[in-house]
Amino acid sequence: MANSHHNFLNFVLLGLLTVIWGSSYILIKKGLILFSPIELACLRVSISFLASTPFLFWAFRTIPRQKYFVVFLTGIFGSGAPAFLFALSMTKSGSAINGIINSLSPLWTLIVGYFLFKVEITKQKTIGVFIGFLGALVLVLGKGNGDFNVDILYTSLPILATFCYGMSTNLMKQKLQSQNPIYTTSMAMMMIGVPALCGLFMTEAPTKILATGFSLSLLIVLFLAIFGTLIAWMLFYYLVQRTDALFGASVTYIIPVLAVTLGLLDGEVLSVFQLGGMAMILTGVYFTTKQTQSH
Repeated sequence: MANSHHNFLNFVLLGLLTVIWGSSYILIKKGLILFSPIELACLRVSISFLASTPFLFWAFRTIPRQKYFVVFLTGIFGSGAPAFLFALSMTKSGSAINGIINSLSPLWTLIVGYFLFKVEITKQKTIGVFIGFLGALVLVLGKGNGDFNVDILYTSLPILATFCYGMSTNLMKQKLQSQNPIYTTSMAMMMIGVPALCGLFMTEAPTKILATGFSLSLLIVLFLAIFGTLIAWMLFYYLVQRTDALFGASVTYIIPVLAVTLGLLDGEVLSVFQLGGMAMILTGVYFTTKQTQSH
C-alpha cells in the first residue's frame, strides 16, 4: 500500500536530503580550491564506490541480471554525470546559482516521465514547466550589473545535470521500484566508480593528496562522496519508492534557500534578475508538484 505524502518519515527524509544537498554546492566550491573539477568529480565518485563495497555482495545476489543496465543508467544520470557537470560549472558560477538551478529537477522529472514513460501530465503542470524554464532563462542571463551576458557553455552544465536527475528519478520509480535502494545505489556506484577510480590515477589528485595530507579540501570531498552522493541517493531512492518521482524531486524547493544563504555568507552576490529567476523557478515547481483533485 502506498504511503501518504503527509507521512512524517517522508518529510524527515526530505529534510535530511535538503541539508545534505543544499550544502553540497558550497562544499564543491571549497573543494575546487585544491582540486580541479575533473579531479574533484573522480574523487567524489571513487570514494562513493569504495564506501559502498560492503553492500555489493547482497546487491549482486538480489538484483536480477536483466536490471543491471538500468542500474548502470541510474548511476550515470544520478551521480556520475552530475558530479562532473556541477564541478565544471562551479569554476565559472557561484554555489548559490547552481543551487537555484538544481530546482529544475522536478520539471525535468515531469518532462522525462511524460515523454519516455507516459506519465500523465496536466495543463497545470505544463504551465509550471513553462514558468520554471522561463525563470531558468532569466536566472542564467541576469548578471549583478543588470546586463544580460551569459557564458552559454558553463550555465548550461547545471541545467544538463538537472535533466540527468530527472532521468535517474524516473528510471528508479518506473524500472527499479521493487529493488532495495541501498543495494541499487551500491551497484550503480560500483558501475560508475571503477572507471572513475581508473581516471583518478590519470590526474594530479593522488600527488596533491600525498603532498597536502589530510587537508580540508580532502575532508570536504569525503563528506561530498559519502553523504552528498552515496547516503543521499540511498535516502532519495527510498523516498521516491515511498511516494512518487515528483514528490521526491520536490526536495529542490528548499535546497535553493540553503544554497543561496550559504553562498551569500561566503560573499557571493545575486542580482535582482537572478532572485526573480529563482522565484519563477520555484513557482513553476509549485505548479508541477501541486496535487490536483482526483477526477
